[in-house]
Amino acid sequence: MQTKQEITPFARRLGKLAAACAIALVASQANAELVTNGGFETGDLSGWTQFGNTGFTGVTTSSFYVHSGIDGAFFGPVGSTGGISQTLATTPGATYHIEFWLSNGGGTTTSFAWHWGGATPAPSFSNSGGFGMTQFTADLVATAATTTISFEFRQDPSFWGLDDVSVNQTGTPVPEPVSLGLLAAGGLAFAGARRRSRA
Repeated sequence: MQTKQEITPFARRLGKLAAACAIALVASQANAELVTNGGFETGDLSGWTQFGNTGFTGVTTSSFYVHSGIDGAFFGPVGSTGGISQTLATTPGATYHIEFWLSNGGGTTTSFAWHWGGATPAPSFSNSGGFGMTQFTADLVATAATTTISFEFRQDPSFWGLDDVSVNQTGTPVPEPVSLGLLAAGGLAFAGARRRSRA
């Protein structure tokens, strides 16, 4: 028969194994790029869905619209807004790091906003001065199993540039008490079966 002294080290090993598996899972999720064609290196807008006014929109090699690689996207809808969106698989309660590079030819009338699910995080611009490729970042929480990221533009006299859109999971939600209870119950059941097999 297995003694309490024998069960305790086994339970500790089981706990360490579970922790190692959890760390590996978090690491793999954190390294996974969720955006398709975020750098527009396909030479087109594949992977993205266009919406609104799609005039004067596309992909170019012109350096003002490119941060890295060969291609970047340009947006110059006149008279109304238009842009691109992509729906990503996300984990409710998990945190995601979003980054993108933006440039603006300036002038009036111009506007820019981006959206994460139902939120409109900073930055947004209206009739702002021109600027070259600039990085913007945010860390936001997903509230659903899918989250749509979108970029919305208006640029009557010139163009906006967008490049290197990236979304990565950086944190996982804390397991609910029920989940922790099931994990503990599974570990105890396994320990009990092992104990019986040694009896």
